Amino acid sequence: MGKYYKDTEELYTIYGYFLDNILKDPKIGSKLAKAGIVIKFIYTDPDAEVTIDLKNPPKKAGYYGTFYLGKCDIEADVWSSQPADHSHRFWHGLENPIAGVAKGIIKQGGKVTAMLKLLPVIKTTFQQFPIVLKEMGREDLIVTK
Repeated sequence: MGKYYKDTEELYTIYGYFLDNILKDPKIGSKLAKAGIVIKFIYTDPDAEVTIDLKNPPKKAGYYGTFYLGKCDIEADVWSSQPADHSHRFWHGLENPIAGVAKGIIKQGGKVTAMLKLLPVIKTTFQQFPIVLKEMGREDLIVTK
């Protein structure tokens, strides 16, 4: 098991809360929705899948996209596979995804350039992730340099 998540359920609880916040945020969610793609994140240690659908109409009113925790049948336009710990540090702004790919830590496929175009928007969420952890009473998972 990785350093930050004791199991898949814990990862889903945290990422679910985080994605719920950013996909209904008018500033962040609306910019993410412009990508018009489906992204699948495949994690190891613990094993998990998170799919973000920015292509189809959101399932909930007031949201700019839909996310799925666990395996789902929606076909991804782009996918990224990485250790959950690496992703956790990424959402704190501490990991460079391009360096992660170059080092072989992250594997990607599909419309990778479409996902890379999202990086400027994603960077705005780096401040949100520690806030979400604090709101959840999980200050123990906040990472600093």
